[in-house]
Amino acid sequence: MSQEDSTGLAVARVSDIGASGGRTEEHSRLPREHRFRLGLYALLGLGAAALISAVVLSVSGRMTAGAGDWSVWSPTTNTTSGAQQIADFVAPYYRATPAEQLAVVTTVNLNDPNHPLQVVVPGSSGSTSSLVPLPPDSTIVYNLCGEGSSDCSIGVGSPSSARLLLLKREALELALYTFKYISGANTVVAILPPGRTGCVGICPKPPDQSGTTKVDLALAFDHSELQPWLDHPLRAALPEPLPPTVSQMENAPEAELVSVITAHGLFQERQEQAQDGSSVVLLSPEPPS
Repeated sequence: MSQEDSTGLAVARVSDIGASGGRTEEHSRLPREHRFRLGLYALLGLGAAALISAVVLSVSGRMTAGAGDWSVWSPTTNTTSGAQQIADFVAPYYRATPAEQLAVVTTVNLNDPNHPLQVVVPGSSGSTSSLVPLPPDSTIVYNLCGEGSSDCSIGVGSPSSARLLLLKREALELALYTFKYISGANTVVAILPPGRTGCVGICPKPPDQSGTTKVDLALAFDHSELQPWLDHPLRAALPEPLPPTVSQMENAPEAELVSVITAHGLFQERQEQAQDGSSVVLLSPEPPS
């Protein structure tokens, strides 16, 4: 064999060894990458499973109650901060559309020294000249601020009597939870999103307001009036595990009950300023609608 052939063979062998070494390194890296991908997929799978479990548990918390339970869920405290927990729990289940909830619900602190607020109603004579303030220590006020607008009206979905009835159902559920779990609560007031006459139900602010009149409504509930429904599980009054949709509400099993309970507790609501500078929410009886 010539020197040239020998040198060529040596170069070929060195080349083969280099290529073999590269393939060996590549093969050793592939299992590591494969194991990394498997681990990543496993973590993603666990995350998705955890998210699904959280959703299922959240929904199932409204669907089933054990024997003797009034409801599966309850606030962690029976003080006024528990009322905000109730608002945060109830509100997301009430939807204007599948993608948007009806309203964000917050509690109003009637005892806030920096922003004093009174809620007053006509006295026993029914005259606005004899107004009676609701006791702040036994009154829980919820403010329902509609989604999709800048003035707390409901700016998504379509206004209708069914949507107003669904808002009444939401207010009733807030009241039932409050009377059941918040110590000393005797009155619940739910201030509904503002609307306008000229459309049906609670309406978003229309571009053309000619021929319409702004109307602000509130619902008030008394503990003694709702006591019969506090003696039985929540599902006796509101049987569905989840609130109906707007289109389902008028045919829901509790539609008539909601209408009857809220008929005499419907008020026109307006805010004024007292002589001492405090704010006053005046509730005037509204004819049944």
